[in-house]
Amino acid sequence: MYKSEPDYVTGRRGRLDLCEICPSNRQREANRSGKPLEEVWSAPLRIRLRRDSPFPSNRKLSSAAALHLKAEEEKRLADAVAKAEAEERARQNAVSFGVVADAYRAHLRKEGKDWKHEESRIANIEAFISRERDTAAVDIVWYRRILDEVELLAPETRRHYASTLLAMLNYARAERVISSHQLEGVRVPQVLREDEPDPWTQHEIGVILGPALDEYEREQAAWNEIVSRDKANRGLRSPSLVPLRGLCLVGYFTLMRPKNNKALTWEELTIDPVSRSGWFKLADHKNKRKGITARGALHPKLLDYLLSIRPANASGLVHPNPATGLAYVEIRKHWDHLIEIASRLLGDRLEGKKADFFNLRHSGASQIAASQRDARHLLGVVWMMGDSSIATVNRHYFNFDEDTLREIIQAWAIPEVVDVYRSFRLPPVPLPVPSAVLVVPSA
Repeated sequence: MYKSEPDYVTGRRGRLDLCEICPSNRQREANRSGKPLEEVWSAPLRIRLRRDSPFPSNRKLSSAAALHLKAEEEKRLADAVAKAEAEERARQNAVSFGVVADAYRAHLRKEGKDWKHEESRIANIEAFISRERDTAAVDIVWYRRILDEVELLAPETRRHYASTLLAMLNYARAERVISSHQLEGVRVPQVLREDEPDPWTQHEIGVILGPALDEYEREQAAWNEIVSRDKANRGLRSPSLVPLRGLCLVGYFTLMRPKNNKALTWEELTIDPVSRSGWFKLADHKNKRKGITARGALHPKLLDYLLSIRPANASGLVHPNPATGLAYVEIRKHWDHLIEIASRLLGDRLEGKKADFFNLRHSGASQIAASQRDARHLLGVVWMMGDSSIATVNRHYFNFDEDTLREIIQAWAIPEVVDVYRSFRLPPVPLPVPSAVLVVPSA
């Protein structure tokens, strides 16, 4: 080592001297200090490196280099300290992804949403990312990993996974569980699908709610008679008690969603048997939280049906399940049988959206739109359906055909004005006299 320090200003090197505790000198150090040789040997070697000036022959440049080196070292040390402090704060303020997942689960339960359908996705996302992982580390890389993990599933399922992850993070940020996250503004995968309804024609709806429903009820009555007669011998059989006619009439004439249809209560209906009129107003529906009200008048045919089944002190469900006293949950088996009967009577197989119970809502709205086609009726359809967007109802159900558009154009004309001056109460402007007939008086 150098016995004296290098001079950064002059660029001189210090005089070289041997280390006092190098192997060849350790015995001498032990004798001088009185320490055992083993202790001297076990002492760590401290090696200090000094930089020589890059300009040993130039005092001015050496001084500038030394100041530059000092500034760089100070900045490096300050950055290192700031980075260490930031990492320490991040460790103290870190929120695990499990906390975010639990907060979102609690939110779904509190809001009364059907969280069970999302629970499997939440659990899968949580297991894939890990409950212990810092939420701040969930970035676009993790987002793409999750999409790659469900790549072989249906496009709608991949979109649901992406939407669920973003919903979890956005809710945690909104509730200040986390201050921010790295997936702000990330787009979910797009799913190309046909959103346009496929309503039944007048003839199809007439067959479904007419001869097909009559035949279904005859078969239902025959089956229930067999069950009641053979109940003693064949106890495994059960009667068919699904009020399919009532559910169909409610779905078609009120445009209710199936969930509201099955859970419809007498408290949501206002019926006046004297004037044969009535109203419905849903206490709870899909867009209630947006301030949207689903209400409308009751059709005379639906009124007749409701009056025929209404008990003396009507309360609770309109169509309770006799076995449980609760609302019906699944009627697919009975509905599919009705569609089979209707397909046979029509001579054409009803498939896709035309075989869905939800199509009662689409078909009813389309029939209103086709029969009236008026701005007031458009707003009425929106109220009845409980939709949040007039544009959505207009796009789906008010599909004007070419004849209607031709009628609109033919009725379009420039208004005729008989006397514009009289209309505005202004005196007529005198027309100028042609120059050829002007008479100039003589002097």
